Amino acid sequence: MPARSSICRFSTASSVFLVSIAHSTCRHVLIAVSLASHQAALFVLSLDAPAEQQRAYACVLNAEERARAERYIPPDVRRRFSVCRGYLRHLLGQNLGIAPAQVKLRTGQWGKPTLAHGPSPELHFNVSHSGEWALILLAHSPVGVDIELPNDRIGYRAIASQVLSPREAQPWQALSPAEQEQAMLDLWVCKEAVLKALGLGIAEGLRQVTLPVPVPTVAPFSPLALAGDLLWHLEDDGSCRTNHWIDPASWRLQMLPIIPQARAAVCTPANIDHISLH
Repeated sequence: MPARSSICRFSTASSVFLVSIAHSTCRHVLIAVSLASHQAALFVLSLDAPAEQQRAYACVLNAEERARAERYIPPDVRRRFSVCRGYLRHLLGQNLGIAPAQVKLRTGQWGKPTLAHGPSPELHFNVSHSGEWALILLAHSPVGVDIELPNDRIGYRAIASQVLSPREAQPWQALSPAEQEQAMLDLWVCKEAVLKALGLGIAEGLRQVTLPVPVPTVAPFSPLALAGDLLWHLEDDGSCRTNHWIDPASWRLQMLPIIPQARAAVCTPANIDHISLH
C-alpha cells in the first residue's frame, strides 16, 4: 500500500474521501497510531503475503491459534487465518508497546475477540476478512467492521427473510431485482458491522437492526432502529454502561469503497468523526 495515509471524515454535509487500493500496491503497514477519543484507524491488509512474512506471522501465534489454523484443511484458508491473526498481533503489539506474542486476546460470549489485558487508554479493535483482503479497525471505544466479496453462488434476494427487519421490507420490495441484490449485500455488511460493534454475532440479530433502504453509499448515517431485545445479549459488568448502545443515534455507519468489487462498512460511536486509512 502507498506509504501515505488517506483520510476519511464523517460529515453529513460532505462526501467521504477514501481511495481504492490496488492489490499489487498493498503492503503490510505496521505503525503505532496516536488516537484521540474522536479518531479511529483502519488498516487494509492483503492476505496474499510473501512466504517470509507468512512464517514471521505464524511464529507469534499462540498454541490455540496454531491449532485452529491446522484445523483449516484448505491451505489458502489456513494461510489467510495465520497472516491475519499474526498481523493483528504485530499491530496491537506495536500500539501497546509489547511483543506480538505477549498480546493477550480473549473471545467474548458471542465470538468477538478483544484484548484480555487493560491498556490505558483502552484500545478496541475489530477484524473482518473476505477472500484475500482483511480490514482491521482500531479506536478507543467499541467499533465494528465488515467486508464481503460478492459470491455468485449466493442468491442475496433469497436471504431477505433472514436479513430484513419488518420496516425495511417494503422499501426493499420496491427496488428492481438487480437493486435488491445489491441492497441486500449492503444491508448485510452494515448490519454485521453494527452487531460486531455491539459485541454480538449475526445470530443475535440481523433482523433486529433497521437501516435505510437502499443504504447510503457516500454519506455516513445512523441506524433507524435497534431492537430493545439486543440489550439482553450485550456483555455488561453490572454498571449498565452498555444501555445506551441500543440508541441508534449512538452509532455512525459508513460504506467503504476501498477494495475493488468488495462491499465494506465500518460502525463507530457517533463521536468518532475522523478515520485514518493505512
